[in-house]
Amino acid sequence: MKTLITTALAGAAIVSASPAMAQFAPTGQELRGHTVDVLFADGARNAVYFAPNGTATITGPSGVRSAGTWTVRANNLCLNVSGASECWAYARRFEAGETVTLRSSCDATSQWTARSVNAAPAPATPPVVQGERG
Repeated sequence: MKTLITTALAGAAIVSASPAMAQFAPTGQELRGHTVDVLFADGARNAVYFAPNGTATITGPSGVRSAGTWTVRANNLCLNVSGASECWAYARRFEAGETVTLRSSCDATSQWTARSVNAAPAPATPPVVQGERG
């Protein structure tokens, strides 16, 4: 893998931590069924499709596709292609059109831009407690 993804793609999050991010529990829900464009330091570009069933399709600049799988574990977004695995720190959810700089477990940086994402889950609302008036 150029790291994994250049041969098949590439990129872990260098994002500043904020209190809101500290509460983020990464699941990859926003990526399911969507594509993320990845730009590598050398100018190579790949597109990664994150299928809802955990499979991934990585399309290189020449249109060649590689099949793999993806998971989120221990705050890392991991891609597995042809027996090789590469992970990126996953500190906050991806937002459509927003570019995030990521550093991989192979110590390579890349720019990740989600084309679209699933909506964030609605925040839980506390139950309404009915009380007596007196």
